[in-house]
Amino acid sequence: MVVITALCLFLLCVLLFLLGIELGKRFAQPVESPVAVPAMPAVPSMPAAPAVPTVPAMPVAPAPVTKP
Repeated sequence: MVVITALCLFLLCVLLFLLGIELGKRFAQPVESPVAVPAMPAVPSMPAAPAVPTVPAMPVAPAPVTKP
């Protein structure tokens, strides 16, 4: 009876060790996505700012006339 119990404990330890090896192999593999989803285009969260109107150039005063 003692021999059967020892043999069962030994086999249980061996099977748990092999299970740990198999689980370690699964955890070490890189995760692959099943379907490649194309990236969505970037959508701005805020609307674009309106264009700033241009300021007209200030009139230039004529140069003073000097008499020779």
